Amino acid sequence: MTVASNELLMAQLQLLDWSQLWFKLMARCFWILRNRYVVKWPNSKLKEFSKQTICEVINKIFIEKERKWNIERYPDFEDFIIGVIDSHINNELKKNSNDITIGDRAYLVDQKSKSEPGTHERISADELRKQVFDELEAAGADYNELLIFECLADGIEKPEDIKKELGLTDSDFHNTWRRFKRKRIIIQRKLAAYGY
Repeated sequence: MTVASNELLMAQLQLLDWSQLWFKLMARCFWILRNRYVVKWPNSKLKEFSKQTICEVINKIFIEKERKWNIERYPDFEDFIIGVIDSHINNELKKNSNDITIGDRAYLVDQKSKSEPGTHERISADELRKQVFDELEAAGADYNELLIFECLADGIEKPEDIKKELGLTDSDFHNTWRRFKRKRIIIQRKLAAYGY
């Protein structure tokens, strides 16, 4: 195992675009909590937990130096931080398992369908949701646009309900919704490819 030197670590601290990385890490936290652990928290609690997680991880890496960057395993520093976040969330949720409400999986399936999707469909729906999320992120969707997608994927469809769920002002929501609508072709193409 080759651990990064303090000099290399500090160089990364200076080189990273933290405003861009912060949004990526927040989106990653939301995705892990909603999709891997299926926590049923309001967005305000998700946001608070995610912010706290990122701050604790940054502290463990740069201040306390508890988490060592293995540059053989993670040549890319962002991958390393994401790995630490995944691990940290897992540990926190295990530690506080009595406080966590876990609900049914949310699937991207026909709402009128009476029967549950089969195993193959479940895997496809979870993977599809992840693929759409990743493609939106790659297309430059910001934090709030990704949250709008998560709301839609969770069945919150009315713009007014989404605005309330996200706690955005009228102006912020209007601007975000407009930007998000321009990217909806990404979702439509991906859904069409899977027969949705």
